[in-house]
Amino acid sequence: MNKNSFNSDIWWPDIEKFACLFMDFINNKVLKVDDKQKFLNMKSLELVKEAYFKNLYVFKKRFYGKDASKKRLDRHKIAALYIKSFLEISPFYLDIRKPDKNLLKVLKFPNEYFSVELMKLILLGWNKTDNKIFTDKNEKKWFLVLINHFRLDLDTLDILSLAQIIYYIEKNYLAN
Repeated sequence: MNKNSFNSDIWWPDIEKFACLFMDFINNKVLKVDDKQKFLNMKSLELVKEAYFKNLYVFKKRFYGKDASKKRLDRHKIAALYIKSFLEISPFYLDIRKPDKNLLKVLKFPNEYFSVELMKLILLGWNKTDNKIFTDKNEKKWFLVLINHFRLDLDTLDILSLAQIIYYIEKNYLAN
């Protein structure tokens, strides 16, 4: 495996744009702040890219052994690895000392919400569709709880298990 690249690195410019759009959406549509004061900030996305490569390398080495460099991953594992990397670095954070109790959940858990939206984007792009992914409200809530649990304790995040959940979401909720 090349030290600084991976097959899905061609997606990286789009992921960076999506992260900036997510931050702008929260700042301009949810928080409605002016350009001088941003409440949702973003650490360097380059750290997420480095974490992705490290997580990819560790996963492939553990899963495929000596053939790691020859094997490619499916979209579910790629999405799971991106989610893990975003949760690990947590580039989105609120710069509010005393947050309002009524803040939307997306503001309390921006990295988790972004991870879910990134997963949807990957699945829609891979399936070459503009359809929406409709999830049951209760299942979406518990998926976000699970992702938050992973962010708080990354040792519990198993890439294969998360990839299987992503497969389940694609199979059951991607509108045909």
